[in-house]
Amino acid sequence: MFSVMPRIPGFLQPPVAAVTTLLYCSMMKQERKAVAKNLRQITGSRGLVLRWKVYRVFYSFSDLMVSYCYVPQASHEQLVAMLVDGEYGAATIDTYLAAGKGLILWTAHLGNPEVASRLLEMHGRTVNVARVVEDNPAEKMLRNKMANDRLRVVDLRGGAGATIELLQALRRNEIVAIQGDRVYNPRHSVEVPFFSKPASFPLGPFLLSQVSGAPVLPGLVVRQGWLKYRMLGGDPILPNATGNLEADQLAALTQAVGFLEAQLAVHYDQWINFFDFWRAHVQS
Repeated sequence: MFSVMPRIPGFLQPPVAAVTTLLYCSMMKQERKAVAKNLRQITGSRGLVLRWKVYRVFYSFSDLMVSYCYVPQASHEQLVAMLVDGEYGAATIDTYLAAGKGLILWTAHLGNPEVASRLLEMHGRTVNVARVVEDNPAEKMLRNKMANDRLRVVDLRGGAGATIELLQALRRNEIVAIQGDRVYNPRHSVEVPFFSKPASFPLGPFLLSQVSGAPVLPGLVVRQGWLKYRMLGGDPILPNATGNLEADQLAALTQAVGFLEAQLAVHYDQWINFFDFWRAHVQS
């Protein structure tokens, strides 16, 4: 893909991706069934309509993969040109960074998180991406493509050490980006209603917020055409101090999940989760 797609004229890339998507969607039976179960819960669709929506999820994944040919080496001007309206929430982010406590971006496997990471670099701060680093050649290749001086990955498998790293980053007034729709440690998660059914979400981002004083900003970059994107932002979630730590974290998580639910109702075809979300407890 990385050698062929950049050589194909831009207007031919979408149909090539459409055919490739059809091939892989037909081959990946287990993943196809998992996506169908997720979309039934979100949209209530059945039959041919559901099959079409499942295909669109796989097509969104094709767009994400092809974006690795362009996003890692794109200049800031080229990144902004990929946005349909040129808006990426710069004023909001700069306002909260001005407080000196750092910023936690709460995002999800929806749309293109790699574009979001690169856009965050434009604020002149190191962007610390908190995630589990999978130990396979494909994952390492993609991570190496995205690596640069302002983008660093903090492996959540580091446990308490990773938490300390993220806390120190916030105290340096840096940005921490966390994909909040994936549970890596069930002991640090809680179930909340999600499309009328309980689902597990991690509490870690909101504990970091409570300890550091950094606000949590829900944000996503969704696809608006082939290699074209739009930034979507929710209301900032400020750390509360009611004296009830668990209640404060739950309230913050519920607000973030509400933002995700609202966006998924519209952009359900861009949720890149190839497992049964409502049954999963630990995913890496």
